[in-house]
Amino acid sequence: MGIRTNAAAAMLALLAGCATTSPSPDDSAAPALQAFIEETSATSVLGPEASFVGSPYPDVGLSGLFPVRGPVECGVAVLQNGEESLAVRLATLKAAQKSIRIQALVFKGDEAGLRIAEILKEKKAAGLDVRVIVDALSNPWLQTQWLFFDLKQHDIEVEGYEAMALQWLNEVPVPVLTPHFDPAEPDKRFHEKMWIIDGETVAAIAVTGGLNIANAYSRTHPADPDDYWRDQDVVLRGAVVRDLVTAFDRNFEYFVGVKKSRGILNTNLYWDATRKVLDKTGKVPLSFDTDPAIVANVAAIESQQPALEFKPSTCRFIQNRPRLKETYIQQAYVKLIERARREVLIANAYFVPTPSMAQALTDAARRCVAVTLISNSPETNDLPEISLVGRGHYKELLAVNDSPEIAACRNPDAGLRIWEWVGQAAGEAARGQGTMHSKYAVVDGERGLVGSYNLDPRSEKLNSETAVVFLEPELAEALRRSFVENDLRYSREVTPELAAQFEAPESVIEHFRKSIGHLFEEHL
Repeated sequence: MGIRTNAAAAMLALLAGCATTSPSPDDSAAPALQAFIEETSATSVLGPEASFVGSPYPDVGLSGLFPVRGPVECGVAVLQNGEESLAVRLATLKAAQKSIRIQALVFKGDEAGLRIAEILKEKKAAGLDVRVIVDALSNPWLQTQWLFFDLKQHDIEVEGYEAMALQWLNEVPVPVLTPHFDPAEPDKRFHEKMWIIDGETVAAIAVTGGLNIANAYSRTHPADPDDYWRDQDVVLRGAVVRDLVTAFDRNFEYFVGVKKSRGILNTNLYWDATRKVLDKTGKVPLSFDTDPAIVANVAAIESQQPALEFKPSTCRFIQNRPRLKETYIQQAYVKLIERARREVLIANAYFVPTPSMAQALTDAARRCVAVTLISNSPETNDLPEISLVGRGHYKELLAVNDSPEIAACRNPDAGLRIWEWVGQAAGEAARGQGTMHSKYAVVDGERGLVGSYNLDPRSEKLNSETAVVFLEPELAEALRRSFVENDLRYSREVTPELAAQFEAPESVIEHFRKSIGHLFEEHL
């Protein structure tokens, strides 16, 4: 990451490099992408347009690879790590002039989250439209609840995912989570990650990928390997940002509607009366515990001025919403793999392959494609049970390398290789990084996919997810470098001999069956 001393110069660098990508009515594709779309349309996995009623963009057809109105112009910059992503987020946040839209699974009340919250309050006081969407069930920490409470009393709109409305933010001045589960669908989670600045303007800029808002994702505590995660984000400019804005606004409206339909109303009179009893100023004074060393690390990251290298591209934004039975991102992954001719690189935090994903990976290997997959080891996974279950698939997947099709390949790298993230490079004495939280793919050095989507049945069937797909060789190469330098470097290969020893422990399977096993049964 480059460092500049002049803030104005920094923002010019941040917003430059994509002069051709400002939002415009012209969504024409580059010839290469257009040919790709036209070819794909003839054999679309999406099927007839009429069979898809849940697209967030019903004004356009669903023919082609993805269910959005695109392809559109965009500028894409690949971020190499969480520190760089936090620096970009803070820089864009401070530069905001009109609006701020943030949504994440986790918005933690730690040092990174609190610094972001402070800027949000400053921007709201300056008259900006500031809105936040979180997954309430994924933010149980007391200090995090106080952070949301503080945002709310500064008139910042905060909404939560449908499975848990943030009633306490509206009606009671104490941080008590009040769940309002949908009995029919209690396990759905809001897993989308979007950061949109000035989305209504030609200067619109967005950040999306796998990062949540917390110290671990931004790697603000390098002294603790377990709190020094690896993740992948991209920065977007141009017409594609309109699609992110549309998705966010429709999410927000939906959550407000759900809250009202369940009788969880914003009783402002009660709210105002109560907080004025507690504090005559109308604000409840809050104090947060922080670590001075981590606060200093956040400030150091904030002082860095990111020099982003935007590449003009064509791209598509995709959204999955489980309430509408959407599986668009899974289809996109499978379709990209099916079209691969040379190489598929996938880094994904939680890997429990669905049948369609396993088939796509092994079929690609039989076509002489070099397929490389990285996921967490149980030792580095924050949810080790997922890795243990995923390991149960490795033996069968790697067996494809013994097929006669691969034996006949001219490509010496043909086949399927699986690596496990261990957070330690070869030759290092101790583990230097914690969980790998990346979720992205690179295909044939031309196409890339970055998003929040995990390769497991939960993301396919339960989670609300987002992803961006782009076609641009230079961008694909940047993402490929990230794969080699930031993910493969800290991983160890799973040999067939080792895979033969892996079995999903019965205790893990039983845990899954007792909770959401009906969704995982066919995959265990």
